Amino acid sequence: MPDDQQNSSKQNIPNSPSLEKKKEEETSKKPKLKIKEETLEQGTGNYIVKFQSSDEKIVEINWWKDYSEEEESDQELRGFLKIRWKKTKQFLKKIWVKLVEIVTHPKKTTISLIKSQRFMTNFLAIIVGIMGSLAAFAFKWASEGVEYVFLKQLFPLINEHSGNWSFIAIIIIPLLASIITAPFIWKYAPEAEGSGIPSVMEAIVYRDGEIPLRTPFVKLFASSICIGGGLSLGREGPITQIGAGFSSSIARRAGLKGRQLRLVVISGLSAAIAATFNAPIGGALFGIEILLVSLVADEIIPVVIASVVASILSAIINIFSPFGPGSPQASFLIPTDLQQLNWQAYLPHLHWILLFGLLAGLIGVFYTKFFHFIRALFKRIPIHPAIIPIIGALCSGLVAISSPKDPATGIPVIFGTGYQTITAILSNDQNTLQAINPTNSMITLMLLLLFLKIIITSFTVGSGNAGGIFAPALFIGGCTGSFFAHVINETFGMELNISIFALTGLAAVFAGATRAPLTMMFMGAEMTGNYLLIIPLMITCSISYLTCRALMKESIYTQTLADKGLKISLGGNVTILSTTKVEEIMDKNVIAMHTESKMKDLKKVVQTRGPYEYPIVNNQGQLQGTITIADLRKAEITNSLDCLVTEFMKKNPVMLIKSQTIDEAIDILTRASIQQAPVIYSEQNKLLVGVLSKNDILRSFEVQKIDYLKTRQQE
Repeated sequence: MPDDQQNSSKQNIPNSPSLEKKKEEETSKKPKLKIKEETLEQGTGNYIVKFQSSDEKIVEINWWKDYSEEEESDQELRGFLKIRWKKTKQFLKKIWVKLVEIVTHPKKTTISLIKSQRFMTNFLAIIVGIMGSLAAFAFKWASEGVEYVFLKQLFPLINEHSGNWSFIAIIIIPLLASIITAPFIWKYAPEAEGSGIPSVMEAIVYRDGEIPLRTPFVKLFASSICIGGGLSLGREGPITQIGAGFSSSIARRAGLKGRQLRLVVISGLSAAIAATFNAPIGGALFGIEILLVSLVADEIIPVVIASVVASILSAIINIFSPFGPGSPQASFLIPTDLQQLNWQAYLPHLHWILLFGLLAGLIGVFYTKFFHFIRALFKRIPIHPAIIPIIGALCSGLVAISSPKDPATGIPVIFGTGYQTITAILSNDQNTLQAINPTNSMITLMLLLLFLKIIITSFTVGSGNAGGIFAPALFIGGCTGSFFAHVINETFGMELNISIFALTGLAAVFAGATRAPLTMMFMGAEMTGNYLLIIPLMITCSISYLTCRALMKESIYTQTLADKGLKISLGGNVTILSTTKVEEIMDKNVIAMHTESKMKDLKKVVQTRGPYEYPIVNNQGQLQGTITIADLRKAEITNSLDCLVTEFMKKNPVMLIKSQTIDEAIDILTRASIQQAPVIYSEQNKLLVGVLSKNDILRSFEVQKIDYLKTRQQE
């Protein structure tokens, strides 16, 4: 046999266990090396490493470090690029297969897209964005057409024939507008009364966004006449309900329901707001902050898409329409020098801006409280509901008689949206303002306009006439800012920029009243075309919001629903705990002690039922106090088991009322540091009706949370 074959055969012979063991012993006997010293020779670049073995010998190795690292780095880079190229090819292959499938099977692709709720939601966001823009322009042109008839034709005509009774036209015009619309709203769409935003919030939260198709048509007709007829109203409330109504119909026709339907409705109303005020960011934030309150991309993107589409279409209409201005414009056309105000104009006065934020919040609180006070008065009038808005319009006309008036037309400046007056205040246009000033003081003029606008808006919207509170809030905020700046300038000899405070007030009052600070931070900048004043807007809106939040439980929108017994937070349904009453989850099988019971009777109950806190009642079932195991121990120590429980009871225990909500109950239990409390019928009637413990609350919360999640999964 040849030698090479012999070697080969030897190599193929497996090692015996004894040989393997011998090799391991030899390997273990080999000296182990560890690095002792590393040096890099200057000039040559040689990298020298000295190793010390376990047998104390020194081994020196010399190599080129740069070369070794570079070679290793190249190998790692090539491996990485190879893996990435392989994954990229797989990804491109998937895309290619998908494209081929789309081209070769268009019907299948279309069906799969239609079945995808995410695709349908985003696609419908484009549709409702277009619809919202068209609806906004239709509403604008309709209200301007009615304004031309009522205020530019009919008002001068009545004035001409009234002689010395010129105030007759001020009363008749808004009264006529309300007479036309009030019966129409009452008969066909009662939900279209007032601002409309509370109705939209109710529809989104309690009806999953289902709004009857008749609502946007009735709202468009009625609001156009009311605003054009001079009633102190804004366009934001009506266009919100109009956009939401049309969007709801489109989404339901497309088969959407639940969460997807709500998203499309919010997208539609945001688009309408964006197109109305040429404010895409503000429009999107309005829907997200007030009605959605979500930071999930899947929910935000449709709202953003709709707002962007509406703004683009609005710009196109403005450019090419013969009725448009020729280019997209801000809502308030202020001078160019005011649009270019920068941080240098407000930085020295930041302390005054902080103080003004507090004032704006207080005005927002007053506006909200007074508005709902007047609204509550109208609701208590025992007459036909269709007549109440007419009475409100009559009161508005009477208030407007005392208002400063436009010297050219004689129309009160607090009529309608008041955009011309707002523009004059923002620009600090002294010629225009002095022309309507019945006094020589700008402070008096701003204060007069501020309170007259609050009163007339409360009468108009609070009685149920169709229109929003946004434009009046801007008017009130602008007057507040101008008033504050004039007072500081005249009192302390300062030179505050009136326009800056008017602009920040315009946004801050509404931000506080509606609890929508983010919306107004950006919308305030968008409506004036000045983004350089975003810092003072952020400061004043934040402080105003915090002030209103501290002084009011509800916003100007949610208070309307709270009066109806509907608990709604900004952005949707409140937590489960704030909608559940104590009586719904309390334990009605109460073990109570009688006032004639003795402590030894309590001991028997404790032994059988447990060491709880037991309520004590009289013959009528009225709660007299509570007693615990600690009181029983005292009786045992003092040998007083034959005494009545009333001698040891706590006479003024913590009590819950059955009509309270669970979140209120939790607050009471937490403050008192107790686990349970007796529940009575009312503050006046202390009839014991149950006991509520924290365990009852936890069990109820878990059950309702599971039901809520099941509902969401079905959607």
